[in-house]
Amino acid sequence: MSSLSFSTATVELLSTADIEAVVEIERLSNSHPWTERNFHDALASGYLCLIARDHGAVSGFAVARLLVDEAELLLIAVTPAMRRQGVALLLWIELAERLQGSGARTVHLEVRESNLSAQAFYRTRGFAQSGVRPKYYPNGTRDSEREDAVLMQVLL
Repeated sequence: MSSLSFSTATVELLSTADIEAVVEIERLSNSHPWTERNFHDALASGYLCLIARDHGAVSGFAVARLLVDEAELLLIAVTPAMRRQGVALLLWIELAERLQGSGARTVHLEVRESNLSAQAFYRTRGFAQSGVRPKYYPNGTRDSEREDAVLMQVLL
């Protein structure tokens, strides 16, 4: 379990008892959120699923999968009330340490082109843009326009 002086949160593995809280954070954070079933499937598939807990309440989560010596960060989100308090950083540090300990040498991710704050966060963690997936994300409008995904990666 990790902690940082600028955050009172601690990090632990996601349990099925915490999935309801994680789904709520996901719903508040993403336009096309994962479902409860997606989180159960991630746990069953052996994905690395972490939560940040602050004063007993789930304040954030991260999900990654390991693919031999590479990992993919699938999700990281923090409840709106706890954003900009170091929770995402705490989750990232713990996630990176665990992935590296499991043999990962590189972490990949994709992020919406419009999500500039997430891209800035990832850059502060050493991620660099490695490509673009055109029209990857649905944007939720009726005109069926889609948004590009920015591909990023970091060496651990």
